[in-house]
Amino acid sequence: MRALTAPRRRVGVLSLIVAAAAVGAAFGGAQAASAHDSLVSATPAADATVSTASDVELTFSANLLGADGGNEVIVVGPDARHYETDCTALAGPVLTTPVELGAAGEYQVTWRAVSSDGHPVSGTYAFTYAPDAGQPVSEGSETSPCASVAAQQDSTDATAPAPAPSGLVIGLSVGGLAIIVVGVVVVLLVRPRRKGDADDE
Repeated sequence: MRALTAPRRRVGVLSLIVAAAAVGAAFGGAQAASAHDSLVSATPAADATVSTASDVELTFSANLLGADGGNEVIVVGPDARHYETDCTALAGPVLTTPVELGAAGEYQVTWRAVSSDGHPVSGTYAFTYAPDAGQPVSEGSETSPCASVAAQQDSTDATAPAPAPSGLVIGLSVGGLAIIVVGVVVVLLVRPRRKGDADDE
């Protein structure tokens, strides 16, 4: 019984190492996977009612990457027409799109941005426009003024190489490899000794 005590202790210790490696890899991967930038604030804000707006401004949690066509904000009115008057401008974590709004009603804001980690993020929200009497009414347009830029970016995305594996995938892969290595070590330590080996000692 005493001869089995040391190997059993080794197995217990190494089992703890395996478990710690797996948990550490999963936690590290989850942290990396959640690193994408997020929308912090918007003007006009979601579900807000405004009487005037000369632009739509979105602020993110970190500086965005200035990839051509990757940062885009479009504003569509209740008549399904576009009310952006120019392409979206990037300044650090802020995207700004000038607008001239039309009739009163609900306006849909759809945005796409290139996160600081290189991954695209996107979203949509709505606000209500209730102009004062006498406010000029824009006719809008059927397409976005930067539709050609967006189309070019979509074409580039279709032919671009697949994105690098996410942090979660990498973390789990490293953790799996560590488990395999430690498992092999455990087998080598606890395998029964052959008679020849015992005689040599």
